[in-house]
Amino acid sequence: MKLTRLLLGLAAISICAPSWAQQTPPKVRPALRQSAVMTNQLETGIWDAQPGTEAPRPLFPVNANGSRTPNREVIIGTTTYDLQSNSSVCKRISEYGNKIAGTWSTSNQASGWTDRGSGYNNYNGATWGQPPAARLESERTGWPNHIFKGDGSEFIVSHTNTYRLKVLSRGANGGAWAESLIPTSTPNGTLWPRAAVGGDDNQTIHVIAITAPSSLNGAIYEGVDGHILYYRSQDGGLTWDVTDGVIPGLDSTNYAFGRADNYYIDARGDVVAIGVFHQWSDLRIFKSDDGGDTWTSSTVLEFPLERYNIDDGYTTADIFDDPDAPDTLAILTSDETGTVIVDETGLVHCFFGLMYVQDADTTDALWSYFPATNGLAYWNETRGDNNAIVAASAPDLNGNDTLDINGIANIALYFTSLASQPSAAIDASGNIYVVYSAVMEGEQFFNTEDEQHYRHLFITVSSDLGETWSEPYDLINADIMTEPDLTDFVEAVFPSIVRDVSDSLRLVFQYDFRPGLVVRGDLDPSELNYISYVSVPLEELGIVGTKEVVKPDFFNLLAQPNPTNGVLNVSFDLATQSVTTIDLLNATGQYVDKLSQSDLGAGPHQFQFDLGALPKGLYILRLVADNKVTTSRLIKQ
Repeated sequence: MKLTRLLLGLAAISICAPSWAQQTPPKVRPALRQSAVMTNQLETGIWDAQPGTEAPRPLFPVNANGSRTPNREVIIGTTTYDLQSNSSVCKRISEYGNKIAGTWSTSNQASGWTDRGSGYNNYNGATWGQPPAARLESERTGWPNHIFKGDGSEFIVSHTNTYRLKVLSRGANGGAWAESLIPTSTPNGTLWPRAAVGGDDNQTIHVIAITAPSSLNGAIYEGVDGHILYYRSQDGGLTWDVTDGVIPGLDSTNYAFGRADNYYIDARGDVVAIGVFHQWSDLRIFKSDDGGDTWTSSTVLEFPLERYNIDDGYTTADIFDDPDAPDTLAILTSDETGTVIVDETGLVHCFFGLMYVQDADTTDALWSYFPATNGLAYWNETRGDNNAIVAASAPDLNGNDTLDINGIANIALYFTSLASQPSAAIDASGNIYVVYSAVMEGEQFFNTEDEQHYRHLFITVSSDLGETWSEPYDLINADIMTEPDLTDFVEAVFPSIVRDVSDSLRLVFQYDFRPGLVVRGDLDPSELNYISYVSVPLEELGIVGTKEVVKPDFFNLLAQPNPTNGVLNVSFDLATQSVTTIDLLNATGQYVDKLSQSDLGAGPHQFQFDLGALPKGLYILRLVADNKVTTSRLIKQ
């Protein structure tokens, strides 16, 4: 099939970049090892679509109530503005105690969307509120991120039409939202933010955003057209001690231009992780172990061209020798939808959609991508650089070893792979969960009006740090959805999941009954989209034995001296009799030694351990008791 060109957002950028040697031998990419999940390929390419207009469909009656853990959908809001992200999905759902809050970009208009802003709903411990009628802010905003701080107060950050980062905040008891702006000295402002909360008291807020690119009347900033910058507040958003921060390596040394939403941030304690899923650069993880003061980086997926600008040009000698590539100039990279999570030991996990891209025509300021690329990749720090594996894919529903999709024109245009938009979570037992959106094969999931296949959401789980993955669970099923007879006709996208899992997976997502989007891509007629909350009990996924994550002071856990030269005194309190385990893990969360396991009664307990034979370094002390788990960092000198 002949490839046609399509402008991809910020791709029309021209910056001079250094040349490279053309005479070097072909580079060989280490093959991505397949996990227990099969992947499939079909004809790939790019296509165009025509816009349309139509009034929104009416909302069908739904029950806006529901408990915190029902295995049942609750529609918490609606929107006609259906672009929740250009690439990676924002942090759109948070949990604090028995409270849950969800947010999204909302609008009630069929076009223009001048009323766009943060849609919001919350579960107060007994019921969800009614879907909101309007945005929270006093001005037009988009791309909201929600977090609960350590005291239960709430923080939302989005961007305004003038490219400023708008903050909404309110106390733990609710009430009116206070509006403010994150300070910036950038000449044209920033947009498309991502937020996370960390610190010992979960009051340190970390935000990343991108400077306004030249394609949006911005300008090159510090050598990058669309520069990712870092912001930090250590007092819950009252003041900002880091603004317009440039993270080493996340700068002009590696990037010539930036892209909307191709990044994500997570934090736990003093550990902060940023994933950058740039299609034309290395896929990198930037990590701080000291709350954002200093940073290191890892390469998850190597890109063969350094600091590439569209139309710079390259030959087959400059890229990896890839026998699976769909074209001689095609390069395996990210589809720019990705996520990162930090687990309780400080280990960083990463998921991203795979994609092939190429820049064969160096005169048009555009590039090609291959939307039928199929594969969702996983990586964590224990794997080392450039060593991701394929964890999931768009499923082969009928088991015939192919995807029954006639061609790329039958795939709705999201600028992503067939399996994309991951959101991840982890439980105290180390089980890793990812929910993702994937194209459904076959006539059963085919919209005859648009001649495109629907997307559903799938959940898969690994209990061995990503070595194997469970059979994907289709979340869009008759037991979950409010309208069970319509599950074959649901287009489910943009999932966001609560990161820390206890008894259920809790997530929000968007859906309607037509493949593709109104705002970009297919430019479908305007229709009403539903923002849905779902809670899936872990037993339904075959996962048991999870434990509630608590802070060390829950057990009054003390490990002294710290740092230690060898002898370590560990003390803690138990509220009830419990089988209690004390484990020692290394800095990446791998098991080192079981220090103690015994049935202990209620009350205070003390142990002494000789760690003199251990190599110097950072360790994790893990205490498990009464179906709860906590960890404490330990330095061996």
